[in-house]
Amino acid sequence: MARKFKMKGKRILVTGAARGIGAAVARRLHEQGAKVALVGLEVLQLERVANELGEGAIYFEADVSDKTAVESAVDQVVESFGGLDVVIANAGIYHVSPLSGVAPEGIERTLNVNLFGVWNTLHACLPHLRESKGYVLTVASMAALTHGPLMGAYAASKAAVEALTDSLRIELSAEGVGVGCAYFGAIDTDLVKGGKMHPALAKMELMVPDFVRKPAPLSDAVDVIEKGIQRRSSRMWAPRWLGAVLLLRGVAQPLLEWRLAGDYRLKNALAISYQEANRGSSKDSALGVAVLASENKEASLVK
Repeated sequence: MARKFKMKGKRILVTGAARGIGAAVARRLHEQGAKVALVGLEVLQLERVANELGEGAIYFEADVSDKTAVESAVDQVVESFGGLDVVIANAGIYHVSPLSGVAPEGIERTLNVNLFGVWNTLHACLPHLRESKGYVLTVASMAALTHGPLMGAYAASKAAVEALTDSLRIELSAEGVGVGCAYFGAIDTDLVKGGKMHPALAKMELMVPDFVRKPAPLSDAVDVIEKGIQRRSSRMWAPRWLGAVLLLRGVAQPLLEWRLAGDYRLKNALAISYQEANRGSSKDSALGVAVLASENKEASLVK
């Protein structure tokens, strides 16, 4: 049996920690006695969360897709904490568009943040985790298991994160470093709320069962991450039903394709998405996130 982590005194770095899962996990682990380093782009949000937590919480501004910025942040965390025991590579964005016939910037940005951002984070942290025989946790998604329309870049990035994590787990097993991957369906975060405001995704939601599209409480994701770190788990997921998708992943994708192929609602959703792409989507300059531009309303799609 793998040894369990006690949170008290553990030195933990969380990316994408300004809001959503990242901020909530940082709060939970800090309550358990861990020292937490918050890394992300929204510096005022990071500062607010760190100030709320108080002693044992620090923050650093960094775009995870910027290798140099990530390395600098990790160096400062290690200098402040004297080492590193856990990294949670949580930062991610969600770009909504078809893969064909649109400008590539949003798709490339999604891959840079969601995939290369995870790699940059792990690459910078691994020497310190080897030294402490610590634990790596990446955040994937149900999208790593089933790949739907309008979210090709997101699904590709999360599937790649899962593959990267699986390979890394095997490579580091003999060194005493634990490696886990968290899979999440719809969780009550800004990413999910923002996605629901996109007219094309709203059409898509009509084609999936209620239990899939209904967001689970944020606490569900935090609970499984906390337990996953304590147990140094290889895999964890929320909501609970997602475990069945993991088990039956070979059937889930063909079933999804059969369900959506030829559905008039999918055609309508694609038409809306192409219109949005052609007229240009707004972007949050700080987050670099594709958002909906509709009647001057902006919905940030962030974790």
